[in-house]
Amino acid sequence: MNPVRDERGIIMVVALGIVAALAGLTLAVATSGQMSTLTAALSTHAANAFYAADGAAYYGLSDINNFVPFMAPRATNLEGGPADLKSTVTANYEAYRALPGNLLIRTVDGNVRPAQFGQNEGLGKMYIFRLDARKNITTAGVDPASTVSMKAARPGPCADCGN
Repeated sequence: MNPVRDERGIIMVVALGIVAALAGLTLAVATSGQMSTLTAALSTHAANAFYAADGAAYYGLSDINNFVPFMAPRATNLEGGPADLKSTVTANYEAYRALPGNLLIRTVDGNVRPAQFGQNEGLGKMYIFRLDARKNITTAGVDPASTVSMKAARPGPCADCGN
């Protein structure tokens, strides 16, 4: 009996095992790289959607027609206009009330400033508006959506004091 003859073919089995392990490792690395690329692309599209909505909101702050007291909701599609943003901004009149003196407000000129003057009434009577900006979706399921909402105040006459 020849002991070398009994072990014939073991090298072939070991070589096939190593090839299978390397093929599995290669597949895992390729799949991981593909998923990283897909995740990065989706993240970029989501960031672009947010910035399109945010840009629309700030553009809406500069449009004085969005701040007319007691107006009906006003939607403006900014695609193809002077801003050329793939977004729509909707302005809504919300209320007429006194704002307290301990908050930050965004005025219709786009600036943020503290409501620091006045003791009890703060800024006095203000018209309150809400701007809802959203990115226009062109391809459902692929093009991500984003929405940015903000409130703005416009000084109004003081109904209580006759001014």
